[in-house]
Amino acid sequence: MSATGDGSAGSNKAIGLLLGLSLGAVAIAVFQIVRAVRGEPGEYFEVRQGGLVHGSRRGAAGWSWSRVTSLHVDGDAVNALATRLGNGYRIEIDLEDGTRLRADGLTERAADLGRALLTQCPHVALKPRVPWHGRAGGWPLAGAAVCAAAVAAMILYIADHPDKEYRIPGGGMTIVQTESGISEAGYAFLAIGMLVCVITAITLVIACVRGRAYR
Repeated sequence: MSATGDGSAGSNKAIGLLLGLSLGAVAIAVFQIVRAVRGEPGEYFEVRQGGLVHGSRRGAAGWSWSRVTSLHVDGDAVNALATRLGNGYRIEIDLEDGTRLRADGLTERAADLGRALLTQCPHVALKPRVPWHGRAGGWPLAGAAVCAAAVAAMILYIADHPDKEYRIPGGGMTIVQTESGISEAGYAFLAIGMLVCVITAITLVIACVRGRAYR
């Protein structure tokens, strides 16, 4: 795409916008595919008087309400897109035998399921939920250090592969040819890699700082 652009500021902005939209679309697609693979064909939930039933084409299983060990019901839809993708409502259920069940806004009558769980499982509904960054300890800082080391390694790689100039004499003139140490595609991959590492490192540092509130 950069080769077909005319090099103007408007062209560069258009290319950047297209790349940004493409990356966002890929992220959404990967998230939805992971959710689809994690689910089961024909998955459904049933609320009974004595407990909860979860089934699919592979079979069904039931648990009494007392076997629910952890419950998280979250409704934080901020826009129509989040609601459309099912991200505006989330239910996570941990059971005594290690089974973990999940439902989202795309689940039929998800809000009714969430209300039933909160009503029938008061022993865990009010239990505070510690997020992953509250349980991770110092590991986020270690991850941030690895990201910083990766950025430094990529910068050193670029410094170790400078462009080379060759002078070829001929016909009373000297022709200067330049050989790129790194291809344009290589620069693009390195730039994206450094950006991802920087964003990841900042996110991990913030997570570590926020996690201190739970320790």
